[in-house]
Amino acid sequence: MNRVTGMLLVALSAGTSSACADLVFLTASRDATIYEAFDGSLANGAGRYLFAGKNNQNRARRGLIHFDIAGALPADAIITSARLTMNLSQGAGAASTVSLHRALASWTTGSSNPDDPEGSGTLAGAGDATWLFSSADGAGGGTAWTTAGGDFIATASASRLTSTVGLYNWSSEQLAADAQAFLTAPEANFGWFILGDESAIGNARRFDSADSATLGGIAPLLVIEFTTVPAPGAIAILGLALRAPRRRTR
Repeated sequence: MNRVTGMLLVALSAGTSSACADLVFLTASRDATIYEAFDGSLANGAGRYLFAGKNNQNRARRGLIHFDIAGALPADAIITSARLTMNLSQGAGAASTVSLHRALASWTTGSSNPDDPEGSGTLAGAGDATWLFSSADGAGGGTAWTTAGGDFIATASASRLTSTVGLYNWSSEQLAADAQAFLTAPEANFGWFILGDESAIGNARRFDSADSATLGGIAPLLVIEFTTVPAPGAIAILGLALRAPRRRTR
């Protein structure tokens, strides 16, 4: 190895040795709860809580949450892990599982804000997501889900057993894969459904929403770890140097 090539190797090892890991912390860009109702009239788009599971009247509640991943990460980022943290502020019944399921359709949130404790929802307005509509028109109609209760992948991206109040984390390889897909194709980023165990009655879970932060709550937080690959320019220069013919010394 000649002296010039050696100097190039030292410079490259100091500045472009490997991909750089980084973290980004995201709060939800929007979230909502949809309430099981035959006419799709109930909503919660601006309340301080999200609900998942079934209440004592055997009616399901499902949360929705979305993060602007493409707006926070470089387009060429490689996501290595994703972790969603939510604060369980009230729970009923025995310990039960809460799962995240990738949403398959776009949805919106309106200004509906139920009275505390928000468990029954309130009348949906324009732009609210409901049990029947991904975006209600405020007059009894709107853009309908393909399936009542929302469109989502049946297999959970991440699951967690919940019991007492406090902070809970959801993390898995599939959750990271979802986040990567949302980064690669932002137009297909519809977020996740938050589902409780709907096989039992009276186990609804209440989590703080993104709107709770100004009211003393703990807003959901998505933490993404990612890497970026160094630009190939310096590596190309090294390759040229290594391939350059050497002078013979006499």
